[in-house]
Amino acid sequence: MLTLSTRPINFRSSFFCRRFVSGGDNKIQAGDRVVLQLKGRDPFMTNVLRQDGKTNLQHGDILHSEIIGRNTRDLVRSSRGADLRVYLPTLAEYVTMTPRIVTPIYPVDANLIVSLLDIHASPSPSTHGPPSLEILEAGTGHGGLTLYLAKAVHAANALRPNTNNPSSKAVEDCQSASLFKIGAPGYQRSSGREDDLNSRSKPSYEHSSDDRQAVIHTLDVSLKHSKHAEQIVKGFRQGLYFNDIVFHAGDISGWIDEQVSNRGLGPDAKAFLSHIVLDMPSSFHHVEKAASVLHTNGNLVAFNPSITQIISIVKIVKQLSLPLVLDSVLELGLNVSGGKDWDVRTVTPRALTRKAKDTIREDDASGDADKDSNDGAVADSAGASTAEGDNQPIHDQISEMEIVCRPKVGYRVAGGGFLGVWKKMKY
Repeated sequence: MLTLSTRPINFRSSFFCRRFVSGGDNKIQAGDRVVLQLKGRDPFMTNVLRQDGKTNLQHGDILHSEIIGRNTRDLVRSSRGADLRVYLPTLAEYVTMTPRIVTPIYPVDANLIVSLLDIHASPSPSTHGPPSLEILEAGTGHGGLTLYLAKAVHAANALRPNTNNPSSKAVEDCQSASLFKIGAPGYQRSSGREDDLNSRSKPSYEHSSDDRQAVIHTLDVSLKHSKHAEQIVKGFRQGLYFNDIVFHAGDISGWIDEQVSNRGLGPDAKAFLSHIVLDMPSSFHHVEKAASVLHTNGNLVAFNPSITQIISIVKIVKQLSLPLVLDSVLELGLNVSGGKDWDVRTVTPRALTRKAKDTIREDDASGDADKDSNDGAVADSAGASTAEGDNQPIHDQISEMEIVCRPKVGYRVAGGGFLGVWKKMKY
């Protein structure tokens, strides 16, 4: 027989965030952004709610004071008598409906990327020392994937007071085009002009002031994109995941060098990142540097629009003998649930190997014939011919690799992009 315990649940008093969970108290507050939907019409997301604000719709104006204090899924009436359903947006709706200046990674793809990282975050009793989980996202863009990554690690920081949340006054003052001002705690800005790739960000972690157990480092070469992404992050549930993220602007290789220097890491033990996500063009240029600071068994994920960009990384890993093992290559796109598996690997073609071996045998036979010849001039000529043969590309082709690149099952689906997932190994 089952019995119910009457012992009260002891919640930690230090647990704090603007919105705890999706259930429970779902009253809409000033500073929220909500979705309004007329039956049979597409939903619309409002600006940040203010006591003296209003939202203009085709079906009439709605005063924010009529929305604040309501429960989610309540009906509100516009000035023209239209009844609209009001509710807090899900993360997927928020990422899709917020204004953008770059193409975002859409929710279905962001969910897949996060699941491939296999993150299991939990609060740690220790609040001293560097974070135990640090993830680098190179290519902040719109900030959609940044939010999904922060959501995955948020539990590790659940017992940390959310001291960096924007104040209610700051929330009420913000507008849709400029939700929050850059410069709040957690933002690391490069010096110099906006898109200067030689700029360097400030140290992201200070042992004396930061007790986070999990941190998402998100980096973009464009300061403009980084600013916009921070506004997007702060606008979701009043900055619920803002404390889990540090924004950087600059070049990934320069950022890694600076982090290694600031942390005092040696050349033989400089790994500090648990996972790395590369969402940037020509990411193969940075794979060697990224692999050097990735923990063993950590994931390096590359998201690219073209399979040839994934192939470039495969070639670099092979040429430089990097300690990375290709785990999977997935195609993303419409009607592709969970990603279509691709077979991408380096091989030595059998025909090329046979041709090279036959050429070597012919050269050896030619050398023997020249040795038996009584004509010294002919022998010298044959020797020169053999020497020239040694310099022909066919001999070098023995070590050349070709790329196998094809869908493992079915036919290719147009659109979407490609994910390459590598595991850091210890050789």
